[in-house]
Amino acid sequence: MTDFHWITLSLGLALVGGVWGYNSWQEWRFKKRAADAFAKSHPDVLLDTPKNMVRQGETGMRFEPSLDEPAPVLGTANNAPETVDLSENIALAVAVLDPSLDFIAEVHPGEPVDFAVVPQIEVGKRVKVLGLNEGDEWELIRPGQRYNELRVGLQLVDRQGPVSEAQMVRFCEALSGFAASEGGVATFPRREDKLHVAKELDAFCVEVDMQIGLNVVSSRAPFPINRVAAMAEAAGLVLEADGVFHARSESGKTLFSLADRHHRPIDALDDTPSITILLDVPRVAGGEQAFDRIADLAQQMALTLGGDLVDDDNRSLKPADLAAIRKQLVGIYARMDDRGIPAGGVAALRLFA
Repeated sequence: MTDFHWITLSLGLALVGGVWGYNSWQEWRFKKRAADAFAKSHPDVLLDTPKNMVRQGETGMRFEPSLDEPAPVLGTANNAPETVDLSENIALAVAVLDPSLDFIAEVHPGEPVDFAVVPQIEVGKRVKVLGLNEGDEWELIRPGQRYNELRVGLQLVDRQGPVSEAQMVRFCEALSGFAASEGGVATFPRREDKLHVAKELDAFCVEVDMQIGLNVVSSRAPFPINRVAAMAEAAGLVLEADGVFHARSESGKTLFSLADRHHRPIDALDDTPSITILLDVPRVAGGEQAFDRIADLAQQMALTLGGDLVDDDNRSLKPADLAAIRKQLVGIYARMDDRGIPAGGVAALRLFA
């Protein structure tokens, strides 16, 4: 072989070796960045907080305590649950994802990715994304930022029921495709394990999901709305844009609501034959006190307006019946506490939405 042949062969071998070495270095870099990022002791507000549905897609339905048996009685609800919004509180960003509530994927892109290229994944369940920013801090992803790593969570359970295998597969496929397009990899927990967790968690939520509605029904003429409004306002409730009176906690969360029983906006009415005072049990902390307030208000309104206090089956409710309902309520809160999902906590607000 001539010197030219030897030189060409040497350059070829050097090029092949260089490509192999670069690929090996890239693989090592991915693994090291992933290990560094997820080995750090990032605080997890939800993991340090005790952890927490109307079901089967029947949005707007409620389960109520029975006066005779522990099995719930089905009725109609008239207020939509409020949502959890942590997007403006970066200190609480890690509370958005919780391994006990979410199927969490880890995305390790080849290079930092811009917020604009992160896909919105729609599979019928809540999906939230945390990013490791260039300051080496985890946060909810936001416009104008670039991220070295991503954590993407698919919520396992909500009031529509548990996540399905098909939803989980679509989620994994979407993230795997995105990671590959960015020259990286995505990793996932075992689907079978998380599907089992979702079914078990959903079964528990079904057992404690209760909305208590006390109805005041006119026995003669309809109630004048101005008298209903005056009594609601005197009890500290405020008429809001949804046409429903709300009693709120100091932090702004709904404790209970007062509405027309037939779901009509109160501010659009002159009178009504019946009203409902509603407590969404798993979403309210200190619900025993809230129940005492709605029981007192309902009895006072029935007496003052000349109506009857009844349940959703129009059965008359006496003080002894209200006491029995309260006892069931206390039992539900105890079960939620034992499970580590306190009523009104972040986990409960996510699961019962």
